[in-house]
Amino acid sequence: MNLLQEIVNKRTPKTLHNLIGSISQRFSPRVFSSHRIPDKHLEIIFEAARLAPSGRNNQPWFYYWIKKGSRLYKKLESCIPERNSWAFSAPLIIIACYDQTDSIDKINKWAKYDLGASVISIILQAQELGYYCRQIGTFDSNKTKDVFNIPQSLNPFILIAIGRIGTDDDYQKSDKEIIKKELLPWNRKKKIDRELTA
Repeated sequence: MNLLQEIVNKRTPKTLHNLIGSISQRFSPRVFSSHRIPDKHLEIIFEAARLAPSGRNNQPWFYYWIKKGSRLYKKLESCIPERNSWAFSAPLIIIACYDQTDSIDKINKWAKYDLGASVISIILQAQELGYYCRQIGTFDSNKTKDVFNIPQSLNPFILIAIGRIGTDDDYQKSDKEIIKKELLPWNRKKKIDRELTA
């Protein structure tokens, strides 16, 4: 068994029930192939995000994306700490922003929740097209906002590295610490719900 197959076997969820493929096969790798994402696939992925549910239909999300190899991709590197440098193997990184302004209550207290719903739509649609995503919470949000002149109303909240999973060769060339993390067992809680009866 090659390294890639070993990682896929370790990281693919062990489901308790039959689920749709984009959920049952989803995991978040740290090594991506250099395979570019066609613009048509990006349109499909962002269409899924666009149609996500939101409180009062505010749709308080906006996305910026940067392709690997561009001048702006290099700028984004200055906003991400060294421990997340694995992200730069991805052919594309998305900056997911939320807008907390609200015409009725002044502050949309559900904006982050709604962004999360839109992001999972991105992740599952991408998985359906054969791409993997890994989210990055640890980055300099303020610097990202300044570097890319993101409007004041938008708050960069999460980054999403997206692409095809790396080949066995890509994994073989990766940092040993990354491989060690990739081979850790992928555990999930077995019970997350309970009926309220009284």
